[in-house]
Amino acid sequence: DPANLQPDIAPALRRAAELVRSHSPPELTQDEIDRAVDALHAPYQERVVRSVRSVRSALNADGEPDERAAAVLAVIGDLGLEPYSTPDPLPEITPDDVHLVCWQALTAIPT
Repeated sequence: DPANLQPDIAPALRRAAELVRSHSPPELTQDEIDRAVDALHAPYQERVVRSVRSVRSALNADGEPDERAAAVLAVIGDLGLEPYSTPDPLPEITPDDVHLVCWQALTAIPT
């Protein structure tokens, strides 16, 4: 099922991706912005999620959106985050793939 191959994205990463998409620095090209957003739309360990979350929360109160987006982009660069590529689905199982290992028989116990 292709839906099972989609990554589970942390909410903090989704919000950071939306921030980068809507308030990206003007010197970035659209390809660089898309690559950064794709890098945030990936399943990462909690350590990476905390790093992004801490940058956003530290700048959330008084920082301008452009400054917060630049800080998130800096974290992407510092951690070397790359866009996620979905794994290739396994081929469909055919009868030739099923091999009999052993037989088991159940019998009634004589009374």
